[in-house]
Amino acid sequence: MIHRVALALTILLLGIAPSLQAAKPPVLMLLEYVADGKAEQTKIELKSGMVESKDKGKPRDKWIIRAGDAVTSETRPGERAVNFYKTTGGENTLLFIVKARYFQRDDGKWAPQFQLNEEPLVMRGPDGKWKPLTVIQGVPSLIVQSGSALPNAEGYAASLELGFTTGSMPIDAWLVQ
Repeated sequence: MIHRVALALTILLLGIAPSLQAAKPPVLMLLEYVADGKAEQTKIELKSGMVESKDKGKPRDKWIIRAGDAVTSETRPGERAVNFYKTTGGENTLLFIVKARYFQRDDGKWAPQFQLNEEPLVMRGPDGKWKPLTVIQGVPSLIVQSGSALPNAEGYAASLELGFTTGSMPIDAWLVQ
């Protein structure tokens, strides 16, 4: 009798267990780059907290930001900002910020589109002139955008392609807000 109850309970729990797992957060964007001649993608999920890149410390010539998951919702999902960082000596230095806003597709789902925010913080350099804080910290402030995706009327594009004027740069971490 006890074996039958244990067996029935085990079968019941196995049937319920998959539904008890936490749902994965939706993917806001895909961070794409070329490694060894092959396109690679990293998913940037809608979850809070600093996330360290699996490719930390590996500079790339070009980074491409593509749309993640389309979302079903009665109203427009909230805007997000993703801060991208370079890590030097254990300290994160802000490289740039990408704003994400959802726009409704023809099928009724909401898909993210992106806008690059390069507003640098400034401070006086050793020569007394105002300079972007990232330049003083050794991080280039000039970002080169390439690619053919044109922005919509609100300034958001379906994808962003970017690089840095000084050459290859790693993206070591990000923070979704």
